[in-house]
Amino acid sequence: MRYEEIGTDNGRAAIEPDVPVIAGAAGAWVIAYEAGRAGILAGGSVRFEIPYGFTAPQVQWPGEPGYCQIYCDNSEVRLAVSFEPPAKLEREHSCYAMQQGRAVYVQVVEGSLQEGERLELHYGTDGALEAGAYARHFAGDAEFTVATDVDGSRGAKFSGYTLVREQSVLRVEADMAEQIAVYAPSCAQMGEEIEVRLVAEDAERNAIETWTEPCLLDSGDVGPLDANVEMKSWHQKAVVRFDLPGDKRIRAVSPVRSVVGESNPVVVTMEPPRLRLFWGDLHGHTGLSSGLGSPEQYYEFGREQSCLDFCAITDHSQYMSDEDWEHIQRATAEYNQPERYVTLLGYEASVNAPVPKHGDKCIYYPGDSGPLLRATDINHSVYADLDDYTSLWKAEGAMMILHQHAGGSETYYDPELVRLAEVYSAWGESEDGDSPRPLLPLMEREFSGALVADCLEMGWRLGMVAGSDDHAGRPGRSDWLGSRRAYPGGLTAVWAPELTRDAIWEGLYSRRCYGTTGARIVLDVHVNGEPMGSVVRSAPFAETHRLEVRVCGTEPLTAVEVLRGRELIYVHSSYSATCSFELMDEPESGDANYYYVRVLQADGEMAWSSPIWVS
Repeated sequence: MRYEEIGTDNGRAAIEPDVPVIAGAAGAWVIAYEAGRAGILAGGSVRFEIPYGFTAPQVQWPGEPGYCQIYCDNSEVRLAVSFEPPAKLEREHSCYAMQQGRAVYVQVVEGSLQEGERLELHYGTDGALEAGAYARHFAGDAEFTVATDVDGSRGAKFSGYTLVREQSVLRVEADMAEQIAVYAPSCAQMGEEIEVRLVAEDAERNAIETWTEPCLLDSGDVGPLDANVEMKSWHQKAVVRFDLPGDKRIRAVSPVRSVVGESNPVVVTMEPPRLRLFWGDLHGHTGLSSGLGSPEQYYEFGREQSCLDFCAITDHSQYMSDEDWEHIQRATAEYNQPERYVTLLGYEASVNAPVPKHGDKCIYYPGDSGPLLRATDINHSVYADLDDYTSLWKAEGAMMILHQHAGGSETYYDPELVRLAEVYSAWGESEDGDSPRPLLPLMEREFSGALVADCLEMGWRLGMVAGSDDHAGRPGRSDWLGSRRAYPGGLTAVWAPELTRDAIWEGLYSRRCYGTTGARIVLDVHVNGEPMGSVVRSAPFAETHRLEVRVCGTEPLTAVEVLRGRELIYVHSSYSATCSFELMDEPESGDANYYYVRVLQADGEMAWSSPIWVS
């Protein structure tokens, strides 16, 4: 939620031209403010926000992108422009007051604006109105927020600025079609009818809502059912079946524009799969805390555009009101549809303070409701220790997922509550710090001792998952951290017997899951016949153990690595997209007692299995 007050008579805002812009395209806009009944007195100011992702506003170089000029229809008013508030508060709340944009402050130095007089921020212009700013790369509504401090006192609640009631919103739309995303179930029985979903996308993976061209589906032995699909909308469903077992892929081709796409691999078996593989994003934010859009829009995006099987909202607890939490609980219950789309109720507990048990943790509840336990408030005044809430979370049957990029992961562990760790997100890879996608905060501070491999080495039994940490309302396909672009977000895969909340929850709690960098790589690992996440008690640790690994990638595999603890004990090199092998290992006394698998593809995509422990 926005904690700033919303005014009733402090003016109006508009954006010109008020027409959609293509994602990433150049443009020039005027954000206009019309003074309300109180006007803007000498010393008062108007705050304009340019959404993050658009070119940063600047006032020094007319020939460079983002150049801004200020105009006023009252020639007797003298103005000053800055990127800092003209008057300072003892404690500034700029982080969550202006969480979605860069601020331009226009102060009235002499004279005053009277009701109806107009103040304009010309953004991306050089006086000749040439395009000089670029829209963000992802589609959706972009709000150019306007707020006022009418008398310069900064007396309004929270930030000292009051929002105008109606804000200006610019629609950002997809560019031309570059590909067709094809989503299919990862597991199927021979002859079973399965649903294939197609989404037309631009180069930035924005869905093209105006796409209406036919598509042809092709794969070695796809049956004749709906093989020719007319794209009547930007996403379409088709029903196909495979008449032979094996690892299959479905190719979609638009003959009109030669736009193509290929599905994730589908493992087709003669017998019904005992467990099926489901895909989801467990970590993301809406406009109720540090993201964009509503909970309903978030869940809708995950289901329709990212074609996820399961999804969760994890808005920051300290930035939500009780009403916000009720809103999330209602939306989570409404969008949960067994056998189609599973939603999990959750939030993020951020304890970024020097208390003994701290760090960022995502909390999930197994049902439609649960308490919102805030570690602090919007003012960050007093922090609770995570231990303070452990008994309450456990009484609700909750589950916690660690995520490493904020630090502090190594300070808190309860084996009943903490079951999983986020090995990858848009922040990067947090397995061990040695990766082609290094954790972005590693560039700023030390994370030694707090990474997933460190926690496993301490004896913590943690499964591995991945997510986006989405801040754009785009679960499943986000690379946006609120103020900057990052790595493409990851996905969590769960082996479960059916697509229901209970089954997905059990798969996560049992650690029968793994994380990827976003590619829907099929990964199955067993030790002594036990699946990933298990604790093998059927054989002593010192005996020989049989590891079975099967990988079906979305692109050719460069390496499938088997690790015992932090030790790399085997590398399977492959030039195909599929591999399957067995490995016998006899550990020595003092060796780590757990195994996991890391997958690397030729296109840079990766996957990490949950460990298997030998007790």
